[in-house]
Amino acid sequence: MSLNVNARSHLGLTLWLIAAPALALESDRQQPMQIKSDGLSAGMDSSTTVLTGNVRIVQGSLVIKSARADITQQAGEVSRALLTGAPATLKQGMDAGGELNASARTIDYKLSEESVELRGGVVLERPQGTLRSERVVYSVKTGQLAAGEGVTGGVELVIPPRAPKPAATPEAPKSGALLPAEPPATPATGV
Repeated sequence: MSLNVNARSHLGLTLWLIAAPALALESDRQQPMQIKSDGLSAGMDSSTTVLTGNVRIVQGSLVIKSARADITQQAGEVSRALLTGAPATLKQGMDAGGELNASARTIDYKLSEESVELRGGVVLERPQGTLRSERVVYSVKTGQLAAGEGVTGGVELVIPPRAPKPAATPEAPKSGALLPAEPPATPATGV
């Protein structure tokens, strides 16, 4: 599969924007994007490019896998990227450390609405915890995350315990410091 330069740049921009909410590694933007799939369908007069079968997109630490990717354009600009799979997955390192792992049956990035919607068995894992729901919506514009709205099953959050603080160890006396006085010796008594 190969994409022409224009289609590749639009797809690259779209996929980078999908990962942007994850506080992605800044250095990923400087890496080449590799896109593989079993098939590609696009027409000269069509507004949608469809990648099918074993879709894999890699750019730096960003790794996206899905069964299908539908990339829609309006007026020459990417307006929507819809990733579907069983599940579709996204993995990426974060500037703050750690890694984001996301999976859902659909990952729908709507550029015109500046939102990312994950639907169906959604799992978001970060070092700070795990979120599970049937629906999660992230606003790229405001940074707000909403989960569980309009679906059954609610939301489950799992937050790991804080790492225990290391036990305080007594500080060794500094050179030249006075050592604590030893208790006076008690005289031995004979019995």
